[in-house]
Amino acid sequence: MSRTLANQFTQPYPLILILFLIGLLIINACKPDDDVEASCDSTVLPIIMAHGFLASGDTYATQFQRFTSNNYCPDRLFAYDWNTIEQDNAEDILDAFIDDVLAQTGATQVNLVGHSAGSGLGYSYLADADRAAKVAHYVEVGSGANTQPAGPDGEIPMLNIWSEDDLIVAGGDVSGADNLKLSDVDHYEVATSATTFEAMYEFFNDKPPTTTSIVSEEEILIAGRAVTLGENSPIGGATVNIYALDAATGARSNSEADAVLTTDTDGYWSGFTARPDTHYEFHLIGANADDRAIHYYRQPFVRSNSLVYLRGFPSASSLAGVLLSNVPQDDNQSALAVFTANQAVLFGRDELSVDGFDLATSEYAAPEKTNIAFFLYDDGNNQTDGNTHAVFNLLPAFLIGIDYYIPTIEPASIEVKFNGKVMRVPNLKSETDGTMVVVFD
Repeated sequence: MSRTLANQFTQPYPLILILFLIGLLIINACKPDDDVEASCDSTVLPIIMAHGFLASGDTYATQFQRFTSNNYCPDRLFAYDWNTIEQDNAEDILDAFIDDVLAQTGATQVNLVGHSAGSGLGYSYLADADRAAKVAHYVEVGSGANTQPAGPDGEIPMLNIWSEDDLIVAGGDVSGADNLKLSDVDHYEVATSATTFEAMYEFFNDKPPTTTSIVSEEEILIAGRAVTLGENSPIGGATVNIYALDAATGARSNSEADAVLTTDTDGYWSGFTARPDTHYEFHLIGANADDRAIHYYRQPFVRSNSLVYLRGFPSASSLAGVLLSNVPQDDNQSALAVFTANQAVLFGRDELSVDGFDLATSEYAAPEKTNIAFFLYDDGNNQTDGNTHAVFNLLPAFLIGIDYYIPTIEPASIEVKFNGKVMRVPNLKSETDGTMVVVFD
């Protein structure tokens, strides 16, 4: 070492400076990096969630995000899609799905959740001893009260969550199970509520979650599935064009799509990173020339979401196809559906309107109907009559059709309001452009 350099290291000031810098290095090494999310927990048992009648896996989109907000790895969470209209071999198909999850994850058991008809499916599935051995815990949500917990002898630990304000299924406590009775929660909301998540998390993990919120992320990865409404048949080979929107008008920010994706043979698509505070349109174009195009409009995403579902029209021969058979393909009007993804719209509790036209009325939003999807189109006389479309009366609940005319002679924005949230969409021509669906989380 040269004398000059040695002298520098023996002077008090440089020595103090060096010690100070070393101290900073030690502090920074010990300080947690807030920008780096802790590694998720891949040791927890995988969770499989089965939806209810006419629903799809996106019933559980908010619950998935709550689990990942509490350190669950996304690949430990599975949504089970099934045809709730034609239920042949439903238990066998669920069994094959569970086997696939066990093989994929290397786990020896799963935790199973079922909502409404999905809870009936899960309960009957677990009546077989060999199948019951594959399930560590069972949660039934919004189900009728069973006489005992799941399993041939009621041996599977079971959490039963029901609401006294559920007007679709009259629930109740199950002797021998853990029971949670909710209030002021509708039939669909039982599956999506933060209180339900908190109870499920603690039931599976023997400790409460760190948060019941959906924690925002800087990198927001979006994926989902294209299926037919009601049947959940996969729509393979479809194109998904994704556009950022001008929130003030609902128009596309650019003519060129932010992403162009293709669904696989099972209808799954992935590979899109969303910007925060940005509204998006997901334009679904089927592989067949006669498939009706659907435009889904979404609020800004705050966290990665693997359950962004795009429903296409089913075949005209199915029940769901009959319901949608009168939705127009007419360039003189728009065809609009409004979907409230986490709750029903109830008269006296909620507010929903389209360009000031009230949809949360005693007729359209009767609590006993528990409507979550409102189909708005004109019956052909080019005026809003406000009548309900009779074909939707084939269903006892969940979906309603209303005679509401949205002209397309001049381009315009349609304003949709739900409980203080506002979305605006263009008045697309229902034949040339396709059907529009506004989704409120």
